Amino acid sequence: MQIMAVQVGNAIVALDPGQPLTVSVGDTLRVFYAFNYKVAETTGVEIWASLYKYVVGILNRQEQAQKKQTITLEKAIEWRPYEGEIDIGVGDVSPGTYGLICELPKYDVEHHIDDCIEVTAPPSVWEMMGPLLVLGLMAGMVSMMAPMMEEGFS
Repeated sequence: MQIMAVQVGNAIVALDPGQPLTVSVGDTLRVFYAFNYKVAETTGVEIWASLYKYVVGILNRQEQAQKKQTITLEKAIEWRPYEGEIDIGVGDVSPGTYGLICELPKYDVEHHIDDCIEVTAPPSVWEMMGPLLVLGLMAGMVSMMAPMMEEGFS
C-alpha cells in the first residue's frame, strides 16, 4: 500500500516525513492511495485512514480524525493495481504534528508517514471578532466627524 498524495481544498500535495502540511480543525483531507491485490472472488474490504501520534512508542490513531469505509475489489487471479481515495474530516484534535496512516486492517497492510500533518487550532471568538471591532470603531469615528465637516470644521 502506498499513500500517493493528499488534497486540502484545491491543493494536492505529496507528503514527506518531517515536512508537515498545515491544516485546520474542520478541514477535510482527501487521501489518495494505491496498492496491488489479487482475490479469488469479488469482495468488500475495509480501509481505514487516520491521523496519529506516537504515545510511549505506540501508534495512537486519533478517532476525531479517522475514516473507515468499505471498498469493493473485483475478482483478480493475477496481481492487479487498485487506486482510490478516502476523506478524513479533521475533527476536534489538539493542535500539533501528526502522522497519516492508511491501512487494510484485515490484511495487515498499511502505509504511514510520520510527522506530515500540522493541525492548527481553530481561531477563538475574539480573534474572529477583532477585525469587526476595528471596523465598527472606524465607522463610529467617521459618523461622529461627518456633522463637524458639514458645519465647516476640519
